[in-house]
Amino acid sequence: MQVASDEIRTDRLVLRRAKLDDVRAMHAIMSNPVAMRYWSTPPHAEMAETERWVASMVEDAPASRDDFMVTFNGQLIGKMGAWRLPEFGFLFDPAFWGLGLAREALDAFVERRRRLGSIELTADVDPRNSASLRLLERAGFLETGRASATWRVGDELCDSVYLRLDLTAG
Repeated sequence: MQVASDEIRTDRLVLRRAKLDDVRAMHAIMSNPVAMRYWSTPPHAEMAETERWVASMVEDAPASRDDFMVTFNGQLIGKMGAWRLPEFGFLFDPAFWGLGLAREALDAFVERRRRLGSIELTADVDPRNSASLRLLERAGFLETGRASATWRVGDELCDSVYLRLDLTAG
């Protein structure tokens, strides 16, 4: 794995900073109800929503955010990173689920944060999102708590499982 300030390369992936021309590809993911089932917002109905979301990734200072677009064979397939350190999240195109790409991106991101001296990463996951919970468990995240009705996504109240990865441990 190669780690530069604006890019992480793995065997199959390039994680890079967002660009404004990522909007169309991210909108294809963020307008997909399957991809967005456990995201913190409903699927994006309008391209303008995704434009604002991508623009926030482009404009935010890296000191508070360490977010990356994930590409596979040159195609944008998702997002991995911290929108507000130490809390991070990920979102992938369902067409690429089950290929081990999320795990590869997660491992690379965790290694980057270790190299940068981070103490921990945290995640807030809907308890119904068993695939994400399994991924995080396999990567060493431990559950630190649960809470009910923590997110309103559209008309639905969602619960949270809180997880933490200690980056100082071997």
